[in-house]
Amino acid sequence: MAVIKWIQALLGEQWQPLFLGITYLGSEYAYIGFMTLYYWLINPVVGRQLGMITSFSLGCNILLKDIFLYPRPFELEPNLASPAAKITATDSSFPSGHAQGTATFWLFLALYHQRLWLWASAIAIVMLVAFSRVYLGVHFPVDVGVGLFLGVLIAGVGVSLSLPSQPSLVVGLGIVVVNFLVAIALPNLARPLAVIVGFLFTNPCFVPPSTWQGRLFFIAIGLPLVLLIHKGSSLILGDWSDISAIAFGRYLFLTLFATELLPRIVGKYRH
Repeated sequence: MAVIKWIQALLGEQWQPLFLGITYLGSEYAYIGFMTLYYWLINPVVGRQLGMITSFSLGCNILLKDIFLYPRPFELEPNLASPAAKITATDSSFPSGHAQGTATFWLFLALYHQRLWLWASAIAIVMLVAFSRVYLGVHFPVDVGVGLFLGVLIAGVGVSLSLPSQPSLVVGLGIVVVNFLVAIALPNLARPLAVIVGFLFTNPCFVPPSTWQGRLFFIAIGLPLVLLIHKGSSLILGDWSDISAIAFGRYLFLTLFATELLPRIVGKYRH
């Protein structure tokens, strides 16, 4: 608590808008945006692996939060966080999901591509997001530290794994049923499990567009369409969207739409 107060006193309140913007780089919308664009425009094979590893990391984070159930700093001292910051913190505190998720996502890419500019960007994004969680008063430093450690660990292991190919129909149905039942038993895992299953069913033979017109289509039309489906289905279903069975179906459909249906409609495939 003392560290949070010291940081807030040192920087003051004028940095709140900036760090609120930075903290959203670790949000669900950021993952959807960056992951789909990477899959469409850069490398769908690696994008499939990235999606599964990041979702696995976030699922592990949810399990740990449900086990430890540590309170947020602002739950102990409400004045530590603004109402806008509290909106970004809807579950328990330990470990930080923003720190763990961004570390997994960006360090996986840095480890895979081994580009200096990407390493610099990844480290900057991860550290800024992690710092924003403490400055905003929604995490203790230990939450962020453990989240970073787990994210780095999962990224390091994940980049060396060889993920399974698209399963057969019978095996695939079995996987869907098992994960659906787990999602019913553990509702908080419905979304990451659905994304993992969706990427598992993805056949990444899509050829990324080589023209600016093709890239522009995915950026200007494809991405807004995916985000519209994500947000629109939530608004239409209302409170029903949080029911585990429905959440599992929503995110499974969203993943398959982004990785299979949309590319097949507008793209080219390797044979």
